[in-house]
Amino acid sequence: MQGFLSSMLFATMLSIGFGPIALIILRQSIAGGFRSALPGALGAAVADAVFAAVAFSGLQTIKAFWLANNRLLTWVAIAYLFYLGAITFAKHAVVAQLRPTAGFIPVFLLTLTNPLTIVAISSYVIASGTVLEGQGLYLSLAGFLVGSFSGQMLYALGGNIIRTALVDHPDLGLINRISGGLLIGFAAWQCARILSGG
Repeated sequence: MQGFLSSMLFATMLSIGFGPIALIILRQSIAGGFRSALPGALGAAVADAVFAAVAFSGLQTIKAFWLANNRLLTWVAIAYLFYLGAITFAKHAVVAQLRPTAGFIPVFLLTLTNPLTIVAISSYVIASGTVLEGQGLYLSLAGFLVGSFSGQMLYALGGNIIRTALVDHPDLGLINRISGGLLIGFAAWQCARILSGG
């Protein structure tokens, strides 16, 4: 049970760090309501649990694939963030247009291409100094899933509170421009980090 609690706490802290995933879920909740943000939140949580499974069980084949294709996956993520930022910046707030960009699959894949996530989770596993098997492994993975989902829920709830505060639901064009600009900024920051060799 200790493995579940420590993994859950770590995953919660990791997932509440503000980044492109949090921004996507927050914006989805503002524009479409709490329930519309749930698939994206679950996608991010499942991706974190996948990373944890790889790190805990030491699946060398998957690790080798990720490490061998790290740069390509990162460039794909950067391109997607630029694309998502551009279309978000340019569009009017129409709920139906927002769902595909914040659904389970896009958020899951975007989380999987985030190098900071795999580094953070791998560091946690190394620092814990344990190789888990059987029930201990499953409990720790469940902790990652629950913790990450809980952290994402903070953004979904926060977005819903903001949505509720906008009593008349005015045009959310300003929120789109801010969100789009921030997503482009995240992509530019990742691009600069890679080009500088960081």
